[in-house]
Amino acid sequence: MSLSEPDFPGKRVQGRNCFLCGRENTRGLGIPFYFDGDVVRAAFVPGPHLCGFEGIVHGGIIFALADEAMMHLIWALGLRAVTAEAEIRYHNYARIDCRLRVDARMESQAPQLVKAVSVIVDDENRLIATVRGKFLTVASKDNEKFNKAF
Repeated sequence: MSLSEPDFPGKRVQGRNCFLCGRENTRGLGIPFYFDGDVVRAAFVPGPHLCGFEGIVHGGIIFALADEAMMHLIWALGLRAVTAEAEIRYHNYARIDCRLRVDARMESQAPQLVKAVSVIVDDENRLIATVRGKFLTVASKDNEKFNKAF
């Protein structure tokens, strides 16, 4: 796996120990995410250690990438929430050693529920997956636990 240089603007948002984005997780992917005010974006090139079938990225990695992008969007907007439900639609398989890009956008926000959508495409602009997520907001008394993660 190698990181791609970002080709999009925005503030870098990255956790500490997260498997996908953690800058301090030596066994994780270390993917940096970027927030431009409306959208969170990230790009990376998955290596062979992330295969499901030979030469194809494991579907769980695809889902995790989309979920992480939506969580970073929620975080960047100043909210704290956990994934409550997510629905993924795989449109194509993703190849290893092929750059993937993920974008996440807000769909709606209510006091206890946030909805977001994430889209993953490859470097040939093939749509890989679309994920719609629902996120349960965290009580303000628990915010400190989340703040320590970043």
